[in-house]
Amino acid sequence: MEIKAVVGDIASIKTGAIVVNLFEGMERLDGDIASIDRALDGAVSQLISQGEIKGKLNEVTIVHSLGRLPATRVVVAGLGKRQELTQDRVRGVVAETCRLLQQKNVDSIATIPQGAGIAGITLEGAAQAVTEGALLGVYSFRRHITKEAEHGEIKQLQIVASDRTSLPVLEQGCHKGRVLAEAANLARDMVNEPANYMTPSHMAEMAARLAETYELELSVLEQEQMQELGMGALLGVAQGSRQSPKFIILRYKGSDSKEIDVALIGKGITFDSGGISIKPSEKMEEMKGDMAGGAAVMAAISAIAQLKPKINVAAMVPATENLPGGSALKPGDILTAINGKTIE
Repeated sequence: MEIKAVVGDIASIKTGAIVVNLFEGMERLDGDIASIDRALDGAVSQLISQGEIKGKLNEVTIVHSLGRLPATRVVVAGLGKRQELTQDRVRGVVAETCRLLQQKNVDSIATIPQGAGIAGITLEGAAQAVTEGALLGVYSFRRHITKEAEHGEIKQLQIVASDRTSLPVLEQGCHKGRVLAEAANLARDMVNEPANYMTPSHMAEMAARLAETYELELSVLEQEQMQELGMGALLGVAQGSRQSPKFIILRYKGSDSKEIDVALIGKGITFDSGGISIKPSEKMEEMKGDMAGGAAVMAAISAIAQLKPKINVAAMVPATENLPGGSALKPGDILTAINGKTIE
């Protein structure tokens, strides 16, 4: 999806849908929604008076312009109670709106910087929340699905500023929102892969791609190195699998210090059957998600590398499968962890 900040009057933009907001309990329309209501001969006001539009949180109402505006549709998105507004709520409202419009095969949207200037939300924060909501809201994982999707995609979202001086601030918010949303979607992609496509080796390959793309330092400890270091706990979990364990370390260097300011550690069990103490079969397929922590920290450091804070960050992912087998860990076995502690 292309997301860009533009200058203009939202009522004059030719697009599939323009999105404006309404707060719960709002008695008098003003600003953009008031001018759009006038162009629609009071259609929005009438729906409000009839109780069809109430402004409740995540309430989305579509009004067809029928040629009275350049945009084909007007969407009134409820933000809930004004005093309870947050960036999280704006993000959720935008996500809900985009999902609905995508189902209606709308391929282009224009919106105001929703929530800007209200409850401490800055213009940049509003643009960030709108961008995140759009990209997170229409996410889907279709890599292994051969059937075509039942609807199209939203190809463009314009965030409309009323004056040119605010354009750089909106663009900065859009950039930050895209980086964070795409990082979240990267983690979702990794978790949604089946376990035979996201093995410890595949996680290490993903780490290598991230390191090359975002200029991160990468180290991957192999089984022999883990044995030399005495990493008995991780090796014990890995005993029953034919997949070699990997200990993945990604480093971002944003300052001249040799110290690590932030360490992110994410569990990377790419499938957790329970080993010899096997889990019930019901929902066993969901245990491919036991590497979600590892996916999260890998995605996080990719976002950090793009936003470039002046700190040093390390992301560590112990990755392996936990499966039953002739050499699998057994209840009551004792392992020695890297810090010398014994574990029964």
